[in-house]
Amino acid sequence: MRSIPLLATLLALGCAATEHGAAGGGSPSLADAIAAATRARQPLVIEFGAAWCKPCHVFAEQVLTDPRVRDALREVTFVQYDIDTSAGADAARRCHVDGVPAVVGVDHAGNAPLRKAGIEPTVDEFLAFLREAEATLAPRN
Repeated sequence: MRSIPLLATLLALGCAATEHGAAGGGSPSLADAIAAATRARQPLVIEFGAAWCKPCHVFAEQVLTDPRVRDALREVTFVQYDIDTSAGADAARRCHVDGVPAVVGVDHAGNAPLRKAGIEPTVDEFLAFLREAEATLAPRN
């Protein structure tokens, strides 16, 4: 899975966006997202939000649209979950996320050692998070 088509979908749909499965059946399960990141040999970065979450919309409009962020997202598998969907609620539970906005880095074993919760990160904060995810979660050759 490449993050570019996913990013285009996410940018088009905003904070409530999710990746659609091959059959178009909604959000991927967390296990499917981990498997996709593993196949791509990339860290998995998940943004948890909700349609009603104003900071999540700011993140989608001001951070995800930044060209530096779009470039950095090519190096990770990025998935957005709306916590009000079944897949989003399940992923949030499994990642121990209890509020939005939240950004989580998940390793290929399904652990979520990186997280930023509370206010949505700025462009620079999100870029730093992505760099940390690449440095700590990327598979070693």
